[in-house]
Amino acid sequence: MKTFIACLVIAAIGIGIGLKINNDRYGHYEPAFGPITFHGDVDASNAMASMASQWSDTFPKVELPNGNVYDFGVMEPEEKGEHIFIVKNVGDDTLKLKVGASTCKCTVGELGTENLEPGEQTEVKMSWTVKTNESSFGQSAELRTNDPSQVAIRFEIQGQVVRQVQIVPEQVTFGETAAGEDVDFVVKVFNYLGQPMRASEVKFGDETIDELAEFDVTTFTPSEDDGVNEAAEQAFRVAVKLKPGLKQGPVNRNMMLTLMPEDAEDDDVSKGRVVYIPVTGRIVGALSMLPNSRLKGVSGGGYMYDFGIVEDEDSMTAKAFVVLKGAEQAATKLSIGEIEPAEFIEASLNEPVGQGKMTLYTLQLKLKPGAKNVERLGMGKGDFGYVMIESDNPKVPALKLLLKFALSAR
Repeated sequence: MKTFIACLVIAAIGIGIGLKINNDRYGHYEPAFGPITFHGDVDASNAMASMASQWSDTFPKVELPNGNVYDFGVMEPEEKGEHIFIVKNVGDDTLKLKVGASTCKCTVGELGTENLEPGEQTEVKMSWTVKTNESSFGQSAELRTNDPSQVAIRFEIQGQVVRQVQIVPEQVTFGETAAGEDVDFVVKVFNYLGQPMRASEVKFGDETIDELAEFDVTTFTPSEDDGVNEAAEQAFRVAVKLKPGLKQGPVNRNMMLTLMPEDAEDDDVSKGRVVYIPVTGRIVGALSMLPNSRLKGVSGGGYMYDFGIVEDEDSMTAKAFVVLKGAEQAATKLSIGEIEPAEFIEASLNEPVGQGKMTLYTLQLKLKPGAKNVERLGMGKGDFGYVMIESDNPKVPALKLLLKFALSAR
């Protein structure tokens, strides 16, 4: 019992000491309008006068004679820049400045103090290094002040980033092109190298593609139509035609344009600059299909329609679109060829509809339940149904549409 009472006494003493320390540290503040009491001297009749006695009638005021945003125009990656902003105090009291959050180096100017008396001004210098792979760049710095109407000033620098050689577009993507069609595209190359250049050689570095390629390179003077690249010293227009003959499948190659100084006596590449221009796309057969949520292309060519496991209440019909492109489309008719398994699948093609450079066929598919279960879900190699879309033109190969489905006996 005595031990318990002793513990209570010790605890009480500890709590008392803690409260005393807390009160000494945090328990008393002098309010802005004087001590707070239940029966104080400040009431509704004299509140404004009491506030006025605590506040000053004079304030600092910020003015930015040249604004807070600077457009540096055009710079190169890793190039360094700086700009001077002006901050002026047009108020009646001392303006205090302090550098706040910043994404670049920012220093307050030459006063040796961060205080500006009424009528004084100072320089705020922002320094930056262009570090980006994007075509635009921007940074900001914040200056904190005691101007009650503008407690923070955000200075911003912004502009465009160009490399010594700028390519427009930066990557050529020609999409899907039928095997019998030409691939045509144009690239502009802008010279910021600091000296006039001439186009020496242009190629893909792939013998097969180079044999099919025709290049036309012309020099032109950049204009305002070229946007920010109007600042380039000169530019080259590279027009490319790839004649039919590329293999079906993806195309992912760099086109290489060699630029040599105009006064170079030979074409020694070590004295020039090789510009790499990415070119991507896909060469497809003259026959293709329009994909949807159930219809996808498959590796190695062709397409697959996924009916899934078809229950009694599920739809057993589907519609898809077959596309005929290329120079042979006018001389080509399509029809349904082999169907497997024919006892469970029906397929038909509607009359073709011309759509500019392509002809569109509507393919109707129908599953037919039989007396036994059938599964063509691709569990084993080649374990799918299929429909062949045949052509009467030997230059247009057939297209195979795989069908993934399972039907229970009806």
